[in-house]
Parts: sequence; C-alpha cells; structure tokens
Amino acid sequence: MAKAITSQQDHLCQSLHGAAKQIIEHATEVVRHFDDRQQLEHREDAGRVLDAGRDLQVFVRDLAQMLERGESFASLRHDIRNTVGLVSGYAEILEDEVAHPSPAMNDLKAILKHTEHFLATLDALSALDTELSADSSPVEDLINSLNATAASRTEATFGRKVLLVDDNDSNRELVGLQLNRLGIEVAEARTGNEALAALATKSIDLVLLDLILPDINGYDLLRRIKQDKNWRHLAIIIISGVKDEQSALRCLEAGASDYIVKPVNATLLRARVGALLERKVWEDKESAYLSNLEASYDFIRKVFGRYLSNDVMQRLLYDGDGLTLGGERREVSILLADIRSFSVISQQISPEDCVRLLNNYFAVMTDIIMSYQGTVDEFIGDGILAIFGAPVNDELHSDHAVACALEMQRAVPMVNAFNRENGLPDIDIGIGINSGAVVVGNVGSELRTKYGVVGHNVNIASRIESCTVGGQVLASAETLQHMRATAQWRKMLEVDVKGASDPLKIYDLTAIGEPYSISLPNAERELVPTTTPVELEVRLLQGERLSQNVGTGLLVAFNGRDLLIELDLTLCALEEVQLCLPSVGEESIAYARVMGMDEQQRYHVTLTSSIGKMRSLLDQYREKSP
Repeated sequence: MAKAITSQQDHLCQSLHGAAKQIIEHATEVVRHFDDRQQLEHREDAGRVLDAGRDLQVFVRDLAQMLERGESFASLRHDIRNTVGLVSGYAEILEDEVAHPSPAMNDLKAILKHTEHFLATLDALSALDTELSADSSPVEDLINSLNATAASRTEATFGRKVLLVDDNDSNRELVGLQLNRLGIEVAEARTGNEALAALATKSIDLVLLDLILPDINGYDLLRRIKQDKNWRHLAIIIISGVKDEQSALRCLEAGASDYIVKPVNATLLRARVGALLERKVWEDKESAYLSNLEASYDFIRKVFGRYLSNDVMQRLLYDGDGLTLGGERREVSILLADIRSFSVISQQISPEDCVRLLNNYFAVMTDIIMSYQGTVDEFIGDGILAIFGAPVNDELHSDHAVACALEMQRAVPMVNAFNRENGLPDIDIGIGINSGAVVVGNVGSELRTKYGVVGHNVNIASRIESCTVGGQVLASAETLQHMRATAQWRKMLEVDVKGASDPLKIYDLTAIGEPYSISLPNAERELVPTTTPVELEVRLLQGERLSQNVGTGLLVAFNGRDLLIELDLTLCALEEVQLCLPSVGEESIAYARVMGMDEQQRYHVTLTSSIGKMRSLLDQYREKSP
C-alpha cells in the first residue's frame, strides 16, 4: 500500500516549486535585458538558465508524485542537482562577465539566492526520505563493491590538461567553460569507456569524474584508473549528486583527491582544481629533479665506475659522509703495477696509439682487480695503484692481492695479442705487493677530493714494485704472513730499500694454492752459451743517476732477455745497471736488473729496456745448435 505524502514533505515540495518559479521569472527578465546583438553570447547563457529553471519545475512535480506514491526520490536527486548546477553555474558566469552596473545584475543575484534556497530545501526533503537512509541503496551497493586502496601520487606527465567525464552535455559545457577561463585545456568524455580511451591516448593531469555514467559507474571507473600503474598517479576529483559523508569517504579511500557535491560552485571548483594542478607542477619539478639526480648518478657510475669499485661508488653517492675529508687506520694490502720501459715505448709510438695501448691495458687490469674485491685508487702514468681491504673490510685482502697480481700477469699475453693486432708494441709489467696498516679515506681539499691511501706501507709497496722486472710479482714477507692460502715462490731476496732500517725480505711469487689455484708459466729458460765471450760495459744505476765507475764484463750465455755475465764489479741483487756493447756504441745501450749470482760468481741479469735491440745485436753471438 502506498504511503501518503506527509504535510512536512508537502510543505517542502511547495517551497521547491516556489524557488523554481522565481528562478524562471528572473531568468526571463535576464533574457529580455540581453536583446542587443553584441550581447548574443550572454543571451544564450541566460537562455540556458531559463531552460534549466523550467526543468527544475518539472523535476519538482515528478518528485512530489513519487512522494505521493510512497517512493524514494533518490534516483531523481542526481538529475535535480545537475540541473541546479546549470542554473547557478551560468548565472555566476553572467554575473562575472556582464558590465557593471547592468539592469540584469539584480535578477542574476536573485537567481543565485533562490538557487541556494532550492538546494537547502532539497537537502531538508532528502533527510525525510526514509529509504535514503536504509541499509542498502543503489549507490551504497556500488560503494560496498570497492576495496579501499591507498592513493599513490607519483610522477605524472607534463602539461595542464583536465579530463572531464560526465554524460550530461550541459554540465560538460558549463564546467569546461569555467576551466577554460583559467587557461586549462579540457578533454571531454561522455562515458567511462571514452574516458579510458582518452587516458590511453592523451597526457592528462587531472580528472573530473561524475559518479553516474551510462556504461561504467564512476566508482568502478575510479578503481580501474587507480589500479593501472600508468594512471594511478592522476589526481581525480569526484563530482557527485550524492551528498553523503560515507560516499565521500569511500571515494577518497579509493584514491580520489577530492569530492565535490553538485551543483558545482564555480569558485570552489576553480580553487580545488588550481590547488591540485599546482601540486602537480611541484610533483613534476620534484620528478624532474630526481630524474636529473639519477642521471647524474648514472653518469658518475659510468665514468668513475671504470676506476672505482662498487663499494667506493656506493659510499660516495649514498653515504652521508662519503665526501667528508678525513681517514681511518686500516689493515690493507697495496698492489702497484707498472709497465716496464714505458718511457721508451711512449717515445716510439704516436700519442693516439699510446693512449689506445694504455686504455686497453687499464681496462683489462681494472676488471681483474675489481673481480678480487680490489679498488683502483689511481692510475699514475702507466702505473696502477690498487687497494685490497678498503673501503670495505676484507679479512682475505692479502690472498686477494696475490691472486689478483698473478692473474694480471697471466692476462699480459691477451693484452699483447690486442697490441699486435693494432700495430702496437708488446709490453711487460712488474707488480709489487705489501701489506700493513695505512690511513685510508678522503684526502684533498674542499674543491678536489679523492679516496686514497697513505702511509709508510704504501711507500714500501712502491719500493718493492721498483725492484721488479717484466713478468714478475714480488711480495713482502708481511703479505705472505697475512695469507691463508699457500703461496709458492721462486726465491727469497733481501734488499735494502729507502724507508726501511733493515734489509727487506721479498718473495718472487710464482703461484697461489686453493681456492685460487693460479700459477705463472715457468719462466726458467736454459741459457745458451755465446760462440765467444762478448765484451760489455756495465755501469751501476743509482736512482736516476749513473755511476761514474765503468765495469768491464763478459757476456758468456743468454736466452732472450736473460743474460749471464762475468764482471769485475760487485753488485747486489735487484740493483739496476746500464749495459753497452763497446763495439756498437750508444745504439746498443740497454738496462737490466741483477737477479743473483751462480756458483761461479757470475751475475744473472734480466733486461728491462731496449730488450729487442740488445737481443738482435746479441743473436750473432749465439752458439749454433748442432
């Protein structure tokens, strides 16, 4: 049985009818005021207000009939609010644009006043609609179908473009006009599917979304947008005819940025759209800053990552004290590698070829160093200084340094294969290793800083390296004492080096045991006697200066760069000497290092520079094999 309309509901319906009638009357007057051709655009807007007022009158009649039948008018309320929005929206536009004073101004203010009264009366009538507050309604059913998701505001595409989703042509036209006046570009969609298509093809910064659409309801569309990784960053303002706190809360929980109840107040709309777009501008700036910062980090990693390990890069880029000047004492192993006779090589090839040779050599050796947890501290000309055990502690720093050095020597043939393919000379390298306490950290000035290592043990490593010949790895006793793996060596030598009070024990390494199992090829070569002893002039090299004393020696056997000499001078192991064939003169000058003596007090020396020239001169004295 139908429930009769109550006296209070009837009174409110009469009030609605009266407000609509007043809107129509004042709108008719506004249309009459704009009879000039120059005011045609204003006349069209006034006509829209009049038409919307007449629609309100029809809606009020339908609403009263529904109440008389005992039905809820919830389904009609959305359309009523849309229509009220048209009245107030176009009236506000006219109020802003018409000349002051104007005969139409008083009528426009009256229209806005009666519109407010109409809305207040509609809200009061809605509160009496018992079915609206029932446990379930069509709108509530839609809301309950959503799972609340946290809105995620992330990087957005550039531009100020708003997508307006509403199936009502008049609403789209009105809101679009209000946004255009702010200089905002508006893209329109009448349905949910049109909205999805627009999002897929256009750069959208903000979405104005009506909840009632003909195909996909606004709640489901909101959910789909927020679940898409490409769109979830979008700010979405819900425009609803449902004035309900729960509806607004659920929409906000589902990812909406704001919730506006129809009819849309133009000032409120402009304020909220402007605030969200301003936030979008700052989000874009932040995103651009982060992108530039990441690009800078990538650049640093690409450029300096060739020389620094990932550990150092991590500290420089992300640690708060990564660039702070200062250091700490640390137990490390220091490796120095140097190309033998590079000064001579660099004078024999072009600068471009010199750089190409070094770049290939450094690239191969740097990869090996980093594979053994080492850090390339710096390139010193043709030399490499590497640290093991810093910046990250490494209990096996001595093992890693030795294994790395042996692997580097094994890689020299590969480097020389590249050199020969590119018309470059072969090279040999010598490597020295020392272990002990040093100071590691950032050294330099506020303008220029480098992560480095300093201390007495670094100097000792340099002295050890200076004692090497090509293909040799020399390590201090301290390095071997720190090792856990087993090292093998050809011989142990004691040498006096600058900075050490006692003779320094160094080992000519040939292999390291498990788990590395790396060994150098056998360097022992049987010396071939000369057909007749070859006279040599021998001068001791003291630092950068040659001794004035010239010794006379006889070359009695050789093989490649290894020579056996009888000499009237007294030499110590690892001292450097200059050799010269008196019969040839200065063109035959070469340098060599003393490697030891045999049982007949003859010196074993190894050529360190001008090897090819001296070798070719001596070949004529080689004893022929039978």
